[in-house]
Amino acid sequence: MKASSKWQIHPDLQQALDEGRTFEEWLDGRKPCCSYARITRDKRNEIGVSRQHRNCDEFAQQHGCAILYRYTDNHITAADPDIERPAFLRLVRDLRARQVEEGYPIHGIFVVEEERVVRLPEDYLRLHRALTVDKRGLYGVTDTKTVLDVHSDAEMIRGLLTSAMGEREVVKVKRRVKRNVRDQALEGKPTGPRRFGWKGPDPKTGRLVNEKLEPKEAKVLREAVDLALAGKAWTSIVAHLDKSGYLTNRGNKWAVTPVQYMLTNPALCGYRMINGELVADPKTGEPVVGEWDTICTPEEWYKLIGRCSVWFNLDGDTATSRFRDKVKREGKKDYREIAEATRRFFLTNIARCGYVDEKGNMCLAKIKGMGPGGTNKQDRYRCGEPRCNKVSRRADYVDKAIELVVIKVLEEQFSAMQPDEKTWYGEETLQALLAKRQEIKNSYDAGTFSLAEYLEFRDSNDAQISESQKDRTEFYAEQAAKNFLAGFTREKWDEFDMRQKRKAAATVLQAVIIHPLPKGRARSSQFDPDLLEPVFRAPH
Repeated sequence: MKASSKWQIHPDLQQALDEGRTFEEWLDGRKPCCSYARITRDKRNEIGVSRQHRNCDEFAQQHGCAILYRYTDNHITAADPDIERPAFLRLVRDLRARQVEEGYPIHGIFVVEEERVVRLPEDYLRLHRALTVDKRGLYGVTDTKTVLDVHSDAEMIRGLLTSAMGEREVVKVKRRVKRNVRDQALEGKPTGPRRFGWKGPDPKTGRLVNEKLEPKEAKVLREAVDLALAGKAWTSIVAHLDKSGYLTNRGNKWAVTPVQYMLTNPALCGYRMINGELVADPKTGEPVVGEWDTICTPEEWYKLIGRCSVWFNLDGDTATSRFRDKVKREGKKDYREIAEATRRFFLTNIARCGYVDEKGNMCLAKIKGMGPGGTNKQDRYRCGEPRCNKVSRRADYVDKAIELVVIKVLEEQFSAMQPDEKTWYGEETLQALLAKRQEIKNSYDAGTFSLAEYLEFRDSNDAQISESQKDRTEFYAEQAAKNFLAGFTREKWDEFDMRQKRKAAATVLQAVIIHPLPKGRARSSQFDPDLLEPVFRAPH
């Protein structure tokens, strides 16, 4: 199941509002709160998170509170700081603002257990700061039947220690897994998911996964190795695997990149690699040879590696690691941002091939932008599917035709749309924090506070102000993204850069199918825009 995050009004409140009751009537004097639910692996279609929310409802009711908003991170771990939990981040923002975007107040949070919401110390600090932005903060834990006093020093110390212990346990588990993987590699034991060409495990006979070759798949794999060693094009090797009738172990069609990785896997010759380095015997320094059937010799594997130097070399450097370094240098959150920033073709990820084979099946593979080459003196869009590769069209002509279509649709859908100019709903909290800052300073100037007390109160308050200002900045950035196309005009389009034009086009276009030239029509004939088929998204 794919990871998902959502935040929404509690169904009971929504029903009351739909029936015409006011929020105050529904709240009926109870303290307004929210609940948070999270599951690392969801195998039961959101049953687990639904149960968490239900338990929070019951416990909150016992303490005179009402859950008016639910935040859910489904199929997302809380143990990895590099994995973002969108609902948790939204929860922290709303708690600090002391209200949700719809304008309803929230003063506290209920969870079934603390590890659902915080597993790492930095997460606990985020939540604690949001809860203590004023004296109304409340934190209920269903499993232990406790409502924690978030404003006491003892609670902060306890929370930090608990989350630190959780982080320590996560680190220990990760180390244990890594150590186990390396130990198995040194012992030459086959591990991991089943690879193409090898059999899966068999408890009856004691056979391990990837220990014995699967004869028919191994024959196809060896033929692919031979083609690679003979210098055949990767597209030819992909075509060979297609003709074999086999799909990848994940049930997908073969493609160049996964085939390259498959044919450079050191397991082909009995070697293992961890973090870009061959696993070697500590005494001899020679690569450890695993206890499983092999496809090729080490000498052949080294030759295969030589063919893929762009992707990998024996120094442990990879295209992926170089790309990751570029991400760090440029401060990007992920690889997609860099890829998007460097694309120069208007219909990247939108154009698709319209070639129809003899069976009536349309290719529909993504069409890639290509620079001038050979007899082509202009940029072109060309089918990227190695089995097809039969459609090619001049890029500037295609872009001009589709731009006219996109502009027309954008004007129809967005020209009358008014920009959303909502005020940051946490502004009242921020202004209260700023006023508190002045009060602290005034108290110090009047001699009420010592220097040590002044610094303690000021630093704590400044941290809250900084977080609240960051929330406000993010809110207005999100609003600007929503307003991107509001009041659209042709003049606005002319001001867009290529990245903005692609973003605008993707708003209204699902795809653009580029059909091949009809039989008998010369490639040098006049450009025909009727061979372009826009596939539109549902109107906004």
